[in-house]
Amino acid sequence: MRAALIELGSTGFRLTIDDGRDIERRSQHLHLGSSVSTYGSFTERDISAATRLAAEFMTAAKMHNCQRIVAIATESFRLAANGEAVASHISREIGCPVRILSPQEEVSLTWRAVVNEFPNRPSVIMVDLSGGHLGLGSGPVGVKDPVHNFSYPLGTSVLAPRALADGYLETSTRTRLEHHIAETLKPAMARIGPTSAEQIVLTGGMARALAQLVHTTRRGEVPDGVNGLGVDCSDLGHLVKKFSEISLPARLALPGMKQRRSLHLPLAVAILRQTMRSLEAHEALVTTVGLREGLLARLMTQQRAA
Repeated sequence: MRAALIELGSTGFRLTIDDGRDIERRSQHLHLGSSVSTYGSFTERDISAATRLAAEFMTAAKMHNCQRIVAIATESFRLAANGEAVASHISREIGCPVRILSPQEEVSLTWRAVVNEFPNRPSVIMVDLSGGHLGLGSGPVGVKDPVHNFSYPLGTSVLAPRALADGYLETSTRTRLEHHIAETLKPAMARIGPTSAEQIVLTGGMARALAQLVHTTRRGEVPDGVNGLGVDCSDLGHLVKKFSEISLPARLALPGMKQRRSLHLPLAVAILRQTMRSLEAHEALVTTVGLREGLLARLMTQQRAA
C-alpha cells in the first residue's frame, strides 16, 4: 500500500511518499518556530504560507495515488497560542486531519527509529535537536519506548530570535544560554543517571551538518556519508570557537555549508555541546534517521495490521 506522510515542522514542511521504498521526498523551509518565538503565535503570513504548502503536498500525494495520507505537526504548533486553530484550519483546507504530536510521542517515535540503527548496543541515550525542541530519550535497546522521555522548547528556531544577532552568537549570550540549558536539563540528568555505559546518539539536521563540518574542517576527511560519524566535546568546542571568529560569508564558504542552516549553526553547536556536558558524555555518534523514519515505520505497521 502506498502511503504519504506530511510533516509540518518548526523549520519547514516535508512530504514523503512510500510503498516500502521511497518514491518521492520533498521539503520546503518555513521558519514557523521563529515566528512563534517572536510573536507567541503564527502570523497571517505564516498561516497563508503553511496552508498553501500543505495543499501542494496533499495534491502531490493524491497524484501518486496514495491510499493513506497522514499529516502531523510538531513543536511550533504546540507552542503557538493559535497552534490548534491553525492545524484545524489547514485540516479543513486540505481535507486531511493534521494531528499535533505530543512531546513524548515525538521523542518515542524518533527513539524507535534511532535504536534500530544500534541493535548491538545494550542501551542508548538519544539527543534529538530540531528547530522546535530538544528531545532526550534513554533506555535499553529492544524496548518499544524509551524508559526516560524528555522534551524541551530549546530548538534552534525557537531560541534564535532571542539568542542570535544577525547570525552571530555573542559570547555573553552563549554563556547565559549554556547556563539556562544546564539548569533546564538537571531534572532529566538526575533521572537518566550515569551515562558511561550508554551509547550517546545525536539526531536531527543540525547534528548531521555539524558532524560533516567536524570531519571536513578539523579532521581533514571527506566522509562518504554522515550516518555513524563520531563527534566529541572538543570537536564541538572547536566549532564554537570557529563560528565566533569567522564572518558569515566565510561560514557560508565552509565545505558542505547550506545557507538555510548556516545562520542557526552557532546556536546548534552550543546547545549540543552543553547537552553533552550535562550528560557527562565525551563523545557521540550521529545518525541520519529520526522522526520521519519512526512515523513511517508506525504507518506501515498499522497498514499491515489492518
